[in-house]
This record gives sequence, C-alpha cells and structure tokens, in this order.
Amino acid sequence: MSWTDSHPVEPVVYRWRALAAFIAALALVVGVAAPAALPGIVGAVAEAQTTTLRTKLDSADQLSLTVGDSATFEGHFVDAGTVEELEFTVETAGLEFDGSAYTLTIDGEVIPVREGDNLVVKSTSSSVTFRIAGLSTDVPAGAAFSLKIPAVAEESELSGMSVDVRGVAEETTSTSSPESSEALEAPSEVTEPLDIADVDAAPARLMAAPNITPYAAGDRTITMVNDGYVLKGSRYIPNFKIPAGELFGGQLSIPQGTVVTLKSSVNSYLSTNPDDLTIYYTGANGGWYEAKVTYKRISAKEYQVILPQITIGGTAQIQFKGVHRGPADTVFTASFTVPAKEECQDPVTSRQPKRDLTPAEFADGSPVYVVTSEPKDLRRDTSILSRQVNQGRDFRQVGESTPWVYNALAFDSSDNWLYAVSQSRGRNGDPCYPAGNLLQINPATGEVYNLGPILKAGSTGTPFETSGDRDVLNAGVYTSEGFFVANTSTSGSRHLYKVDVDKVTAQRVLGSQKSYSEDWAVLPQAQKYMWGFQSKAQAGDKLILERIDTQTGDIRTWDLTGIKTLDGRTISNPSASWGKAWTYSNGNLGFGSGSANANQLGFELKITNPDDDSPKFELVNIMNNLPASFNTDAASDLVPPPPALQSNIAVKKQRSETKVVDGEVRTFWTISVENTTDNASSGGTFWEYLPTDTHYGVNATDPTAKFEGFGPGSTVVNGRGPGPNEIKPESGIYAGMDVPSATSGEVGYMKGYVGTLPGHAKVEYVVSAPVRKDENGNLKTVCSPNKVAFQATDGESSPAEDDNVATEACLNKVAVDNTPQPVLGAVNEYTAKYNVVVEAPDAPGFDTNDVIYGKLTDTPKFVGAATVTGATVVFKDEFNRTSQPQSYLGAGPYELNKNDTPKIIKPKSKGVGGSTGQHVYEVTVRFKLDRSKLDSTSVPAGYPSQPAGNTRCYTKDGLHEPNFGLMNEAEIGGWKDTDCIPLETKETMDVLLEKASYNPDNPDEIQTDGLLGGAQFTVHRGDANGNLKLNADGSVNADANPVVKQSTTTTTGRVKLEGLDAPGVYYLIETKAPKGYNLLPAPIKFSTKWDQNGNAVIEVLSGGTAITSNRCAESDTAANCVKKVGILQVADITKGALPKTGGEGVGLWALAGAAIVAAGCLALRRRWV
Repeated sequence: MSWTDSHPVEPVVYRWRALAAFIAALALVVGVAAPAALPGIVGAVAEAQTTTLRTKLDSADQLSLTVGDSATFEGHFVDAGTVEELEFTVETAGLEFDGSAYTLTIDGEVIPVREGDNLVVKSTSSSVTFRIAGLSTDVPAGAAFSLKIPAVAEESELSGMSVDVRGVAEETTSTSSPESSEALEAPSEVTEPLDIADVDAAPARLMAAPNITPYAAGDRTITMVNDGYVLKGSRYIPNFKIPAGELFGGQLSIPQGTVVTLKSSVNSYLSTNPDDLTIYYTGANGGWYEAKVTYKRISAKEYQVILPQITIGGTAQIQFKGVHRGPADTVFTASFTVPAKEECQDPVTSRQPKRDLTPAEFADGSPVYVVTSEPKDLRRDTSILSRQVNQGRDFRQVGESTPWVYNALAFDSSDNWLYAVSQSRGRNGDPCYPAGNLLQINPATGEVYNLGPILKAGSTGTPFETSGDRDVLNAGVYTSEGFFVANTSTSGSRHLYKVDVDKVTAQRVLGSQKSYSEDWAVLPQAQKYMWGFQSKAQAGDKLILERIDTQTGDIRTWDLTGIKTLDGRTISNPSASWGKAWTYSNGNLGFGSGSANANQLGFELKITNPDDDSPKFELVNIMNNLPASFNTDAASDLVPPPPALQSNIAVKKQRSETKVVDGEVRTFWTISVENTTDNASSGGTFWEYLPTDTHYGVNATDPTAKFEGFGPGSTVVNGRGPGPNEIKPESGIYAGMDVPSATSGEVGYMKGYVGTLPGHAKVEYVVSAPVRKDENGNLKTVCSPNKVAFQATDGESSPAEDDNVATEACLNKVAVDNTPQPVLGAVNEYTAKYNVVVEAPDAPGFDTNDVIYGKLTDTPKFVGAATVTGATVVFKDEFNRTSQPQSYLGAGPYELNKNDTPKIIKPKSKGVGGSTGQHVYEVTVRFKLDRSKLDSTSVPAGYPSQPAGNTRCYTKDGLHEPNFGLMNEAEIGGWKDTDCIPLETKETMDVLLEKASYNPDNPDEIQTDGLLGGAQFTVHRGDANGNLKLNADGSVNADANPVVKQSTTTTTGRVKLEGLDAPGVYYLIETKAPKGYNLLPAPIKFSTKWDQNGNAVIEVLSGGTAITSNRCAESDTAANCVKKVGILQVADITKGALPKTGGEGVGLWALAGAAIVAAGCLALRRRWV
C-alpha cells in the first residue's frame, strides 16, 4: 500500500470521556514534485540565525460552555519566524462535540484543519490537547492566531488553557555591507548565458523543515564546478554543478547541516529580501526544487550556506539565490565536506533461477507473505519480510531485514520467487537503494536480489508517467497475463503497468483505465482477474470491490458495504486503505488494512462464479486487532503446495453427555479440530450449528447455549494449552470461540477459530445447550443432529467434503421381538431381543465420509417380576459384517462398544460402497419371570387408572417408563432412546395374502377362485415412524424393518402373514411374480387395526394394486366363520397389458385410503399370557 491517503473515517459526533484512549496519532505528510526543468519545493530551514519561536495566549481565563457554545483559543506570536506546529491544551473533565469543524486562523489567513489529517486530538482523564502539524507558515512578530473548536453537546468547564509552538524564530537577518563603491545590484548583462529555465517560475510557498544543527564532521571535500550565472530579476546568481565522479549512481545525498563555502574573486552581495534566502537544485528525479537555507556573511567575498537534507540528481546543479555577483567578470567557487564516499553494497545482479519450495516456508502452514517497513512513517529505511500467522494476529519474520524499501509484492508460481518494486528510501531517497528497481526476493530467507531499474522497453528511459508512479508503486500481483503494478494512491496516476521480469522493463497497459485498489489478489480458478477494494478517494465511506480483467481492461465494481458474516458481523471501517491482499491456499481472498495505528482489520472473502456479471460473495471471517503496519503489502502462492508439504485438518463432532446443571437439563458436545498430517496447518474457522429444534441456541439471557472451554484432549504446546491470547512464538495454540451477542433474537450458531496447528495437534472445543420441552412439557428426544462446518485456511491434502464437516450420530432403540421367547429346556426363563441402532444422520451439506460416536450402553429396566441374568450382544457394522457373540453377566448396564469413538463409514463415501450407514448392536436379554409378581392394577405415577397393569408398556417425555413391561434403555453421551416389549402383548392379527389376476373390466372385484400360484412376497414392519428404510444398494434395512413371518396354506396362491401388530404399518414387496405376469412396480404400504367391534381392518395406504376382502377366510358359510383374519388380495398384470384408468384403488399406484372391514363374527386373536 502507499503511505499517502490512508486516513481513517472519523464519526460526526466525537466523545472524549474520563480515561479515554488516545484518539488519533497521524502527522500530516505532504509531498510536492515539480515537473522537470521547473524548480519545485522541498524542505525548509529558517533564514538567518535561528532560535525558538515563542507564543502567548491573549487570555487563559476559565470558560463555562453551555450546549451549542464553541470556544476559541486566541493569542499572538512574540517572534517572527516559521510555524511548524501549534498545540493547545485545556483542563476539562470531558468534552462531547456536536460536529467536527475546526477553524485555525494565522495572521488573518484561514488554514484548513481536519482531524485525522493535520489535527491530532489527545484526551486524558483531566485534559484535552489539540495538536496541529505541518503548518510551515511564516509569521511576523505580533501576528495573531486563533483556534475555534466545534460546538459542545453538553455543558463543560474549561480551565488552565495553554499553547505551545514548534518552529523557527528569526534572531538576526544578515545583510550585505559593501566594501567598495560598487552598486548593490548586479549589472543587467550576462557574460555567460545559461540555457536553463527561468527560476522566477518557482512556486512561492515553501515547506518547513526542523531546526538545523550545522554539520561539522566529514572526511571528503567536494569542489563544485562554476557553471555561470542565472538572471533572477536584475540579479545574477551563481550556478554550480557537482562533478559526476562524486555521485552515487547519479545521485548524492547531502546530510542536513552541511556547510557550503562560497567565495568570489571580487566583492559579491547578499540579498536583503528574505524570500531570496533559498537555493534551487535538481532533485533525484532530475526536476528542479527550491529549499530554504541559512546564509551567513563572512566577508564581502565569502559566505556560508547551511543546507537541509537534500538529494541531488539529474544534472546535479545547485543555484544560490541568496547571493549575486558584482562585475561580470566575478568568479565564484563553492565547496563542501561530506562523509567519505562508499560504494553501494547491493549491486545489480541477474535474475535467479527457479527454486523449489522448502519445508521451512510451511512451518506455520501455507504461507501468506507480508512486507512492512520501519520506522512506521516516511522516514522508513528498512523492510521486513514476514509470514502471516494465527489468522493474521501475528507475523513471523523471514530472515534479516533489508535496507531496501519495497512494495508491490507478488508471488510468481512459475519459479517460486517473490517479486517487488523498490520505493524511495527515507524522506529524501538513497542513491544506493533507489526507487523503481525490480527486486527478486527469496521467500525462505528474505534475501533480496537487485535486478536493476525498471526501464522502458528499447530505451534507457523510465516507463512510468510520473515520479510518483516510479517512486511509490504500492500494488502488484501476478495474473495469468503477467506481473502488474501501479501506484493507485493519490500520489500516483493509478494507471497500470505490466512488468517483464526477464528484461526488467515495463509498459503501461489497459489504456486509460485506473485502479483505486491499493493492492490486488487473484482467484486460482479465474486468474485473469485481479480483485481489490477501492480506497476512500474513490469509494468514500463504502466498501467497493473492484475486478479488473487483465486481458481486456474491463473494470467492474460491487458495493459490499453491508456484507455480513454468518454470525452477523460487518466490516467496521469500510473506507480503510486495504493495502494488503492475498490468496489463501483454500482459494479464498484475504484483505488487510494498513496503517501505523494498531488494531487493524482483515477479512476473508469467498467468491463464487467470478466470471459472472453477478458473482456470489461470502464474508467468511473478520480478523480483528491485527498488527500495525506502514508501507505494507502481501502476497501468496496461487498454486497449492506439493503433497509432501500439504496439511489436513479433520473436524469431528461427538455428544459428550446430557446432565442436569443448576436445575437445567443440558447437552454437552465436543468438537475436535485435528491436524492429521506431519505438516503444520495455518488453521481456519468453523461454524457450530446448534440443533435449535430440540435445544436452545444462543440467547441474550438464559436459557442459552454456551462455549464451556477446551477439552482435556487438546494438545499442549510450550507447556501451555490453547487460548485466544496464545499468539507469540513461545505460546500455545491460538484458538477460541466467538459467541454472538444475540441481542436481536436467538442465534443458532457459534464461530470457532484456530491458528497455526502443528502436525498431529488437536484442539477440543466443548459447547453446551439446554434441552427444549414440547407443548406437553416433555423433553424433546428426536434425533436432530448437532453439525459443524470447518473452513481451512490452507489448501488441504484431503478434500473439504471428506472431513471438514461433521455431525453427531443418531441413536435408535428397536424391540425386535413382539413377545418374550421361552428358553428351551428352562422353566420360566425367557429372552427379549432388541436392536440398538447408531446411524449417520441425513444432513444435506454435511455429508462427510464418516461419523463418530462415544460410549454406548444398554440397560434393561424390566418389571420387577423379571429378573435379568445376563445378555448376549452381536455387533453388525455398516458393511453387514457380524462379530462373534459377546456375553455379559448380571443385570447391566452393558457397555456395548469397547472403542470410545467408533466410526461409521457413510453410504456415499468417496470410494466406499455397500455401507448401510449404521452400526447395529443385537442385544438379547435373558431373564427369569416370577408370574406371582405380575398384576393388572399398577400404573406409573401420574397416569390414569386405566388401562393398568405392570405387564404393559407406558411412555413419558418421549421415553418408556422403567419397571413396567420389558423396558430397555440405550444411551450414548447422555442421549437416550428406549423400547419396550409388553408381557401382555398387543392383540395381533393374521392376514391372508392372496395373489389374483388383475381384471381390467372389474378392477375392484375380489376374486374367490382362480388364485395364481408361483408368487413370492416379503413383508416388512415399518420403523418407529412407519417408514421403510433402504440400504445403499436399494435393499430393505431388515434391522429397522423386521421381516414378518409367513406360513403356507392349503390353497394355491394364498399365504398367511402371522402376528402382525394392530395397529401397525407394513410394506409388502413382491419378489417373484407368477409366470406371465409383471412384478408389482412398488412396495404396497398397508396398515392394520381393529374396529370397535373387534373386526380386522386393513387399509391400503400406497404403492400397488391391492384390495381388501370382506368374505370369510377359512369357511364357506358365515355360521362357521369363527377364525376370521384380514384378507389382502394383490392383483398382477399380465405382461404387455396395462390397467384401465379410473378404477378406484387399482392400477399402477396405490389405492390410498380404501378401508374395507372383513366381515365375520370374530377376528383371530392371540395372547401370550
């Protein structure tokens, strides 16, 4: 970025309170460059001999201000001189201003004053100071001054007013005293006319410089060559040239205080006009400049001229305006002493060959390089290359600092070198480290190679339009079209140049297009574009994104002022100078502000569809409190690192426990962020999505979700655990979570972050949330998984979809048996079989390869009449591989998984096939039954008296009540699910399934003869929600949907389905059709229930050609109809035939809602007890 035009936006209303911080600290910096051959202006020293300038306030009385009043500080200058700064101090407990308009008047002239520009306001608990810098104003003795401050917004008491001034006062002014009768003015003729510009064209206003101290030390005397005279009005002033052999690369830096001795062969004269006490000289870029100097008359033939710090270049000329000759044959000589000439230590070298990336460059993850300069102002004379670490919160210096001051930093992925362009060193430049040179920089060591000045192709001239473009290039980037640079600040033309690094040349490109972005970055997937955020000069107070097509020059802009992160944060200083831009290894863009002030901002931006007219922009993250920087720039490699240097972060989510905390039921989750490689990672950010349908999110008051801290499995580094203040090299891992304020309502997420993560290091984050209750006051227990999505900063070795998102597993408890099964050969001993199913949830957008879960337990909580003696567990993984039975003794609980964090491979994982996405634990509980303890009167507390009995199953809060029926409970991390097998079973129904031929003429007719043989069916019970679950290969998941038992009958085309629950939901699937007929196109979904008279009711819900019967099942007469069952008749269509439309319930799709009651006396029922 540039050091110009980088002032922060100030609010309209300013407040200074007790203990207020330092509000602004920015000195005014002005640079004026004159066109070639026209004297310009630079620096200043006081004419004549100098002393301290003095001021006095006209009144320091106490002031009482009411709302709307404004105070004015008035005084005068005791001495004549040059004013550099004024500082007003007032004692007050605090000021609040309504506005920001200040008015400074000096000697009747109003001087513009603006806070953040040339006005600095400093507040303490007892005073406020107003300091105005960069005035450079000449005043006579007694000149008045005043400072009017804005109107106050509340009553204020001001006392103890004082004023201080920094500047140079006149003590005496040297005047010439002729030693002969010759006239004081020189003759008008010119003996040696000079072909240079008339110096009368020089601007009148001079810039001030600090007080000077005459330079005495030195060991080299330079004698200048007299080059004639220049006519100034009616005066002929001497013109000199510095010999070329005394220059360093065509330039010579002269220290402040250097004394030039002027001698004339005859009497010469010192001007009495103070405006003449200056010099003209050719500056580093060859243009003419004017500077105030001090003239001392030693005699009529000798003068001393004390110089400010200046750099001579171009034709290396100096003209002494303060003296003039007498006769035309007057001969002047001039000499001065400076330190011994030293050879520059950084000669021009050739471009270095392509280099290989090294592990050292990735010590903190995929690197983002940042260059900063010291000191943090225009005196900068050193550049430091660093790697940005811990999400921009700190820098790691690369190698030693360099005396080169450079910017326009860019990474060339074709040779793995950084390139930059040098800026002017210090306030006045340094010929050993000139501006406008192309530099090649080693990213691993920071070593700089000087490739020489950037020239115009085919010439020795400069390709840059202005000296500002050459001296202060502030933006640079590599695109697919090459290396582009520009000075996009107010000191430059903002035109773009393309650099040929092989030839060290440049040319202006893309026509008259201008860029207002102070740095650019490039997307790997669209490398012809460079992106940047415009500076305040063009964007004002808005956040304007600029896209430049480096093939065509087309420039598009988008207003992103209101863009927000997912948690609602916005960029607080949109008009900042975004002088650092880089590309993250993950393909996102990064931008950072640059200023000498601390607490800078940066942010990460994701751009989708970058070629479109309307790309999609996502503000991924905002980095606060970044280090201060000045003359700063950033760069990074567009190409991901080679596999040997890549890192990978895997995120996992696990429910830890659910427990009562201070009377509130809370669920705790652990999020683990782990580097799975040997290489360090730059870290990243993640979003924790809370299951707000079952748990509370983040609220301003309780109940609210919380970040509980870091888990015990977090890696300790340097003896320290992770934390948000672990930034420096000797610290632990930089990590933390930001919890939204939630002032505008409940928020369903939190944001976490992690900085540099060493190889195989891990950070565990623990969050918790209260469990919601339903409308009946019951805790919500449905599976609504907690999800997390991680955005890695690096380009990773494993694709993001593999392991950068995670969910917790869901738990389901299923009773397999309808009734207890007797143990053969044992008396009153039975078994009850259950399935404990742990499965990967269906979470679109979070479909990673696997899901983990914690310790899983199973606890029988049977009625007291049933004494549990043990259990057998068979584990079946997601690939249907079963384990050997594992036996457990006693009443439980039984720890089902020996691994604390089992992993389920999801069905659609990359390169993985055949997964069901679930782990099934088949638990068979063995128990002894004491029938004498069974009753028909007991009910759980709070239940109605009927139905009653401890043989039954009851539910509360979504779970079955313990100690009633054969209740069994599974638990994983505090998440519980239950099922229950009643000792007195539900009344079950037998259903006759008949296969008939479809009659298109009478599709609703039930057929009594001519049933079809050869058909085969499978019937599955619906799961807890009445659904049919399929495996990845399309087969039915028999663990969630058990198969119904079938038996044959004496009638061809008829089978009996035994023991169906009523009520219940079932699915019929035809697996083989009779010869010459088509299979059913879809499963038939049907339900079973009893009507109020105890008759069987079968209702076809969907899926196929089925009707229900109202005839007797196993008898020809109604009188013998004593074992009625439901009848479901399925009609097949012959191959090549299509059903007629319009027949209710018969066709290719289901007959929905067609319920027919089977006629008869009684339906067949079975009881276990």
